[in-house]
Amino acid sequence: MNHTVHPLLKLTCGALSAGVLPSLGGALGYLRLGRFELLRPWDGSDSVRRSACYPLVPYSNRIAHGRFSANGQAQQLRGNFGDHPHPLHGLGWQRAWQVDGHSPQSCRLSLRHTACGIDAEDWPWDFVAWQSLVLSEEGLYLHLGLTNLGEQPMPAGLGWHPYFERQGELQLGFSAAQVWQAGPDGLPLKRTALPEAWDFSQPRAAGAVGLDNCFEGWDARASLYWPDAQVGLRLQAGPGLGHLVVFTPPAPADFIAVEPVSHLNNAINFPEPTAHGLVWLAPGASIERELRLLPASGNLENPA
Repeated sequence: MNHTVHPLLKLTCGALSAGVLPSLGGALGYLRLGRFELLRPWDGSDSVRRSACYPLVPYSNRIAHGRFSANGQAQQLRGNFGDHPHPLHGLGWQRAWQVDGHSPQSCRLSLRHTACGIDAEDWPWDFVAWQSLVLSEEGLYLHLGLTNLGEQPMPAGLGWHPYFERQGELQLGFSAAQVWQAGPDGLPLKRTALPEAWDFSQPRAAGAVGLDNCFEGWDARASLYWPDAQVGLRLQAGPGLGHLVVFTPPAPADFIAVEPVSHLNNAINFPEPTAHGLVWLAPGASIERELRLLPASGNLENPA
């Protein structure tokens, strides 16, 4: 079996180090504090789903059966995840990104999509996306952007899909107002108050509840804490990342995912997509979002 070599761009600053995989979805390969893995490290395979974190562009999560309407026209996307019925997470995670700049503490990547031929079945608008990753002694700063290069308005959304190793009693903390209950197909059905078991306003064991749900009204801050190592990580999302997807698959899965995103899953098919975070970009218009990953030692008692 052929195996693609994916070079790592290495970033270092003090005790922090990170590795970036431009050719594997523009993903992160690792983020370390000393020898401690703050994100689940890439396993060296060709699967971006085994990376540490990847960007979500030009949309997050599922679009129901790949069908939606835009600019008065019906659109049909092709599947992009095996036999899964719904296209997932956009296309940036399945493309090689270009390296536009690299220094010991930062890098900048870009991705140009042309809606031509079979690529139009992944997304029927031209766009350019870019991301910058900057490592400081404080943490890792992520900046993701997208510009509509097409001739018609384009629906758009952004986000990140970080994975965290479920080692020891990994604790998760964040405050949210509501959550979307999902059907068997993973699509959101109705918005409800938080069930007690899904309330993480006080950090709790992350693997105790099986979740694949989108939370709303979160305060753009979340915390992960590994008690055995006495190491924590704070996620601080910038404006426009008003939704948080939490995925805690059952064993033997070795991870959880905590995903700050701009819009609700399948928002494009709701009566008012923009009320659920989706953005309509005029030709030439852009959307940008930011996320900080900030390590800490000692107990993180709450996500604030």
